[in-house]
Amino acid sequence: MTLLVGIDEAGYGPHLGPLVVAAAAIEFPGREPPDPNLWGSLRGHVRKRPAGTSSRVVVCDSKVAYARPQGLGTLERSVLGFLAAGGMRPGTLAELLDASCSGSDAAEERTEDIASVPWHRPESLTLPVAAGPDAVPTAADHFAKALEGVGGRVGGLRINVAPAARLNRLIDEGGRNKAAALFALTADLLAQIWADVCRKHPSDRDDRTGSVHVTMDQHGGRRYYADLLAGVFPMGHVETIEEAPTMSRYRLQPSGPTRPPQTGRAHLHLTVHPRCERWSFPVALASMAAKYVRELHMRQFNAYFRLLVPNLKPTAGYGRDAWRFLAEVEAARAAVPRGAMLRSR
Repeated sequence: MTLLVGIDEAGYGPHLGPLVVAAAAIEFPGREPPDPNLWGSLRGHVRKRPAGTSSRVVVCDSKVAYARPQGLGTLERSVLGFLAAGGMRPGTLAELLDASCSGSDAAEERTEDIASVPWHRPESLTLPVAAGPDAVPTAADHFAKALEGVGGRVGGLRINVAPAARLNRLIDEGGRNKAAALFALTADLLAQIWADVCRKHPSDRDDRTGSVHVTMDQHGGRRYYADLLAGVFPMGHVETIEEAPTMSRYRLQPSGPTRPPQTGRAHLHLTVHPRCERWSFPVALASMAAKYVRELHMRQFNAYFRLLVPNLKPTAGYGRDAWRFLAEVEAARAAVPRGAMLRSR
């Protein structure tokens, strides 16, 4: 069994709202992964361009999809359709987060962060919020047929959400810069995915399991990741395959008899490449999932303050508009700790 995984983030740059990292996984039989540029093989059911009226499901860079009219609906149809093709149908944001954060440190931290702010009530946000009633089932059917045609199936979706309070803890208390905080969130997903594969597919007769092949974007332009990976997986061996300005590749494997029993012998292959959402189907799907979840959080954030401040213009949380928004809600946010709303970096 081979798991083809893409990881991407949304919300790295703004002052307000969460940083969200998502991992989308597709499972294939055998040990050799297909080329992650799957659009050609799936073109009967999937399209890369959001323009047009085709019922095929859109999978592309989230910035491209969201910039179109009905952008949130496009993201929602693709993300919820992918989950539904794998048998998961969350009815609320809380159910989506619980299902995709299970087994991670994020779930417990998220509970604490929710209690510290009045606007984030994921159990009250019913899904879907923007897609039509038939959009998600149609997308699920497209995904199922498309993946079946190439011998694959939905491997799952993992989401790691860092609201301002959690992100500030990662940076300020952990002594990290923002790129290192992003890697910490990503590493949590890598550890979950690797553990999931080894738990579901224990070592077979030749004492090997399948492999996990992960592609992700560079973090803050970083080129070297071997030391970071070694810190995350101290019981594993990190082999550097290549480190170049345009691509870094690593192979992780359990280290002999000292490995934890639950890790089996599955290998994890990591490729770091800038702008990989353009040629990696799982990365583009992860990009859409991260953006979708961030926008749902921002929807609740803006709705809360618009109830308190008449005629308040919503914010996306970026640049000068974030400061405009903070000034206009100054009285309404008096009881909210500054660090629970505004990022330190």
